[in-house]
Amino acid sequence: MPAELVYVPVGGERLRAQMIAEACRAEGLRVELLTADESGVDPVMGRIQGFRLLVSAAAADRVRAVIAHSGS
Repeated sequence: MPAELVYVPVGGERLRAQMIAEACRAEGLRVELLTADESGVDPVMGRIQGFRLLVSAAAADRVRAVIAHSGS
């Protein structure tokens, strides 16, 4: 059975969101960074909609811990 996936918000700054995604991966967590800013072409959309990580529900608490540790 496929794992349930959830979104975890990581804020409106692309660089910070990318750093959090990489920190999660370094911890062995599988994450996918979802963006709404057309890969940086329209940065206003990133600020408006924010960035999110797509993660398994089982890993969501660990991902939130990485985010908290990153200073948010």
